[in-house]
Amino acid sequence: MTNYFDDDFYRPPRPTTAGLMFPARSKLTVRGFTFAKLPAEEHWRQIISASQGERETCLLCLAMPDIWNLHDQPETVSFVDHDGKLRSHRFDYLAEFRNGSRVAIAVKPMERAEKLNFRATLRAIERDLPQGFADKVVLVTERQRHRVEVQNAELLNFFRRSPDDEADQVVLDLGRRLAGEMPIHQLIEKSGLGARAFRAVFRAIYAGVFNAEKQERITPNTIISPRKETP
Repeated sequence: MTNYFDDDFYRPPRPTTAGLMFPARSKLTVRGFTFAKLPAEEHWRQIISASQGERETCLLCLAMPDIWNLHDQPETVSFVDHDGKLRSHRFDYLAEFRNGSRVAIAVKPMERAEKLNFRATLRAIERDLPQGFADKVVLVTERQRHRVEVQNAELLNFFRRSPDDEADQVVLDLGRRLAGEMPIHQLIEKSGLGARAFRAVFRAIYAGVFNAEKQERITPNTIISPRKETP
């Protein structure tokens, strides 16, 4: 008899926890989902985005080695604007990190942010943030999103969909014995695991096991080095 509660049984991704849903298409938004499994959660979940900029920002957040959780469209916060009027704002994402810090993220095109003097608005919002909501707020525009870094982050999220504990462990063991720089393809050859090792090395780079240039496309020719432990 099939055990439908077995860990190997397929579970569809859980729905978004967003506090606001956008229409699937409108003149201002094009809604999409990114599937992610964050360290704070046991299962994959949908994370909503209303623009390509939001989706790219989401992928970059998910690629951070110290990310713990990522909330899409969190609860609104109230603030007093420069005219003394009470207003509300909903951030696009709220990122939680392993050290307990929380960062509220607003995503806007630079041109629109400058036109709206949005940095001044964010300063007012940060001043009036309720205690415990976030430690700081940041504005992310296209200037903070490196095109190739986004592509690497998207590939990382794809590789994470097929966990391979054996390959990850083999790569980790080889990494512990790595004394200096090495192209990824040499480590793949040492592992004997082929493409499985490439995917494992890719994941290990973002887990902080190896150093690599993330603003260049990560390929088998990419040079990696062991990450030095900080005292």
